[in-house]
Amino acid sequence: MMEFQISPEVAGLFAGAVAAFMRSKADTVWLNEQADEWNELYEKFRDADSGSVTVSYEAGRLMLWVWGASSVWRDQLARQYVKSHLRPQWQEQMRARLRTP
Repeated sequence: MMEFQISPEVAGLFAGAVAAFMRSKADTVWLNEQADEWNELYEKFRDADSGSVTVSYEAGRLMLWVWGASSVWRDQLARQYVKSHLRPQWQEQMRARLRTP
């Protein structure tokens, strides 16, 4: 599992970008597991009402795709704001997972 400490504003902006990414890939054929992971990522951030969000590792690894798709963000400032909050946490958790046998 991956856990992110966030504000409601960061959660809302990220959920919006995930939804836009999913819409932009509407013609993509996903395996059922991949579709579930995208839905989990969107729903967890959309429904965040506390200071943290927990997603499966499989859903969390998809976050990189959203950060890399500049067209799905409201604007560049929103993208940079969200990345500055989430990406350092994401990187640390990815490193920790790689170090763990």
